Amino acid sequence: MRVLCTCLPGHGHFNPMLALAQSLTKAGHEVAFATAADFCPHIERTGFAAFHAGLPLARQMADARAAYPEQDRLVAMDRFEQFVPRMLAGVAAPARAADLVPIVEDWKPDLLVHDETEFAGPVAAAEAGIPWADQSVGIMRPRAMARLAGETLAPLARQHGVDVGLFGGLYRWLYIDVAPPSLQSAEIAGVEVAHQVQNATIEPGAEGEALPAWVGDLPADRPVVYVSLGTVFNAKARDVFGAVLEALASEPVTAILTIGSDNDPADFGPQPDHIHVERFIPQSLLLPYCDAVVNQGGTAILPILAHGLPLLVLPQGANQFHNAAACVAAGVGRRLVPGEVTADAVRRDVRALLDDADLRAAAGRVKEEIEAMPGPERGVELLERLATERRPLLR
Repeated sequence: MRVLCTCLPGHGHFNPMLALAQSLTKAGHEVAFATAADFCPHIERTGFAAFHAGLPLARQMADARAAYPEQDRLVAMDRFEQFVPRMLAGVAAPARAADLVPIVEDWKPDLLVHDETEFAGPVAAAEAGIPWADQSVGIMRPRAMARLAGETLAPLARQHGVDVGLFGGLYRWLYIDVAPPSLQSAEIAGVEVAHQVQNATIEPGAEGEALPAWVGDLPADRPVVYVSLGTVFNAKARDVFGAVLEALASEPVTAILTIGSDNDPADFGPQPDHIHVERFIPQSLLLPYCDAVVNQGGTAILPILAHGLPLLVLPQGANQFHNAAACVAAGVGRRLVPGEVTADAVRRDVRALLDDADLRAAAGRVKEEIEAMPGPERGVELLERLATERRPLLR
């Protein structure tokens, strides 16, 4: 079986698909990815072929702001629920479809798997007459967002002479649900083709990177606090990093901050010996060494919780406010929204992550939920059925 995976060009969209792609390869299937050219080298380092399709993330966001200037007045959840579907379906999807349709025609996959934020995939698959599967990237987004994306995508679907449904292609054939029940939205009950498949089982070193040598020499008498604001919003979050550094400067912990390629560790000045500032460290390799995590609340929350680690969520944009609320509701973490992030508040909440038995127990329960979910090999079985039966896979 030949499977084409499509995703937005970013770690938060590629990583959730990686476990399934690896399992497909192990099962003897051929897998390739299609995304923007600037992200393809990273995909190739993980061992997969990559086709160039669509806009780089920065260009996509800039073009969307120009196309929908009224959305600049929105913030937090309102921006996520109203601007993001328009950006994904009205700007990103047409540009990607222009590249993706000929890729599908030439490579001839048996089916297509798209990340749930990538709406060109269903259009290209429908035009080629093949089924497609939705790879969720975390907690299900509000269904109203998918409906808005579907309305925005409709002109592109008509242009290609296809019907992908009311939700921009989502929930049509197979929805691969990676969220544990404690975090998942109640709206999942309305998705008849949803099947649970955990995606935390990624082969070590899959990012094509290694840990810094000093990680192996961390002192055993200090808990390790890992801090990351992801790979998209960190360039504008220097004040947030500054507050975290100030908070942890005198704490009896080992702090490991990854600040992204757009920031320079030297810009934050000299740090005490127990604080390490790096541009990037592979999260899948680092998490086994950690005791707690400060995170922006993107798709990385599920791998973090798969290790039973409580979270302090500092949402910066996109679905992060949505995910932060879910983490607080599930009792697995604390949340500080912009305007609340001070050194004192961060210090207080990090101490809670390390000392609050209820937080740690709740994170442990979610870890057990993830472990109880079917693994990516179940996803392979579902995709094999979809390619053979070519009908919606009702749960």
